[in-house]
Amino acid sequence: MTEIERAIRKLQRKHTVSRVAYRYLSGRPLDGRQGYPYRHRGPGRLAGWQRQAVRLGVPAAAVMAAAYPGQAGGVLGTAVAVTGWRVRRRFTMRRFNREYVTPTLAALAPAMGLQTGVHLHVDPSLGTLTPRLAKPLSPAEVAMRTWYGEKVEPVIRWLPERAQRAAWSIQRKAEPVTSKLAVFRRPVDGDQGPRIELTADTPYLTKEQRQLVSSIIGSKIPVADLVESWHQVGPRVRATWTVRKRPPARVGVDQVAEHLPRLAEWEFFIGMGAGDRPVTLSLRDDSPHLAVSAGTGAGKSVLAELIAVQVLARGGRVVILDRKGSHRWALGLAGVDYCTKPAQMHDALVRLAVLADERNSLALHAPEDWDPGARVLVICEELNATIGQLVNFWAEARGKGDPKRSPAVSALADLLFMGRSAKVNVLAIAQMLTARAIGGPEARENFGIRCLARYTANNWKMLVPEAAMPRTSRTLGRWQIVIGGQATETQVAYLTAAEARELACPRSSGTSEVSGLSSPSGDFLTLRQAAEAGVIPWKLDAAKKRLQRGVGEVPAPRGKDGNADLYARQDLARWAETGERISQ
Repeated sequence: MTEIERAIRKLQRKHTVSRVAYRYLSGRPLDGRQGYPYRHRGPGRLAGWQRQAVRLGVPAAAVMAAAYPGQAGGVLGTAVAVTGWRVRRRFTMRRFNREYVTPTLAALAPAMGLQTGVHLHVDPSLGTLTPRLAKPLSPAEVAMRTWYGEKVEPVIRWLPERAQRAAWSIQRKAEPVTSKLAVFRRPVDGDQGPRIELTADTPYLTKEQRQLVSSIIGSKIPVADLVESWHQVGPRVRATWTVRKRPPARVGVDQVAEHLPRLAEWEFFIGMGAGDRPVTLSLRDDSPHLAVSAGTGAGKSVLAELIAVQVLARGGRVVILDRKGSHRWALGLAGVDYCTKPAQMHDALVRLAVLADERNSLALHAPEDWDPGARVLVICEELNATIGQLVNFWAEARGKGDPKRSPAVSALADLLFMGRSAKVNVLAIAQMLTARAIGGPEARENFGIRCLARYTANNWKMLVPEAAMPRTSRTLGRWQIVIGGQATETQVAYLTAAEARELACPRSSGTSEVSGLSSPSGDFLTLRQAAEAGVIPWKLDAAKKRLQRGVGEVPAPRGKDGNADLYARQDLARWAETGERISQ
């Protein structure tokens, strides 16, 4: 017997009646070929279960139509509608694959060194991929779609909608029972949104290959702002690109008031991240100091205000070094020392360094849980310009035998190195926080929390080179909070001046360990002290004239400091607000 005869006999045995019947009923190919899985579709063909459903369903429908002629019309109409929907969907997907998937695969295979074994799935609902393929409708098509939406679709959807509502009602009724079964459910990936999935039949791709694949995906499939992840464990390489989740568009005082009571004394709520997750900072665990770098109008002062309000609400102190007056909300608040002139800033930093050194000396002989006192937050606005002003001030004020370097700049550097145990924290604000602006590269390394918004590539690489730079956002109040090389996109909470003053509500009595920083720490000031501290926006002579003329709600004297009258901070702040409105 020849080899050809053996092959013919083997083929004849292969196609017996029983085997063909088994293949027909089980959904396998009738010719006996292998490689077509039951659960998943083969290349260009139906899956096994789909073939099985067609082979068994069509004869069953024919028998039912013959047995019940009256129902044949409904069955036939349903079959035609389902078939039409599937055909339309198939043609749509064929066009979608022809425009996106097939060209991308043709570019990917050579890039990965593979001619076969590369599989790509692109979700049609991703971005605007499908709308890009849409063709303009003719007037007849518009009229037909309008008629269908008004006349036909409500009838077709009536029964499914009622069934869905009934299912929801049953779920609500059974929720007390089904909720107890949650302990037996396995956790699933919460991010099941539209995505791009790539599978390659190779165990490893180099970094250069992965970068080339990412570049091809980004060029051939026009969807912006995707999050890329690679999995190279196992015999195949898998990559996914998912839509980046975004924080809410706005966060306000309600969220701040909700989260503030839950936080420890060293924790601060700053906003909401992706998935409405609260973002908090820890001045004990993450870092004792914060660096804020952003362009003009990005909300640097809003972020500083948010943290300062929480410090005041817990009975702490806030020292503001601000030449341009960005924190008018803090004018007149007990617990706030507002420095607007270089001399005041100089004295404030020197005294704070002394305070921090005293606290550190006491902590040396105290138990580990010893509390040095109220927290002090130092807000340094526009540090690039502030350091220059302090240097120029010291160049003019320096006497014979004084050090050449500004004691204020040295004090700021000392605070950065010893602020954790002393509970003296620095919040440095600058458009570009260079090493020169902060007093040296070693001083800048003490900022473990770095906040950036409206950043450039140069600014990002200078401050956080260890973190991948995400795309900058135009949304006002949208920040990147970088801790330990991990960037978290955050929508920072916005507070109005009235909301900030109401939330501050310091529990302290007004007595400060840093008294004399910029003004007396009590609640009563002379007119000169109020002008120097920035409690009133006018110079001393202008304030005296307004006081004599009775412009605004003129404060009444509350006491005497020598020959000068003493006024309450709140009265002075109210006078400043009403006087400004009258001037405008």
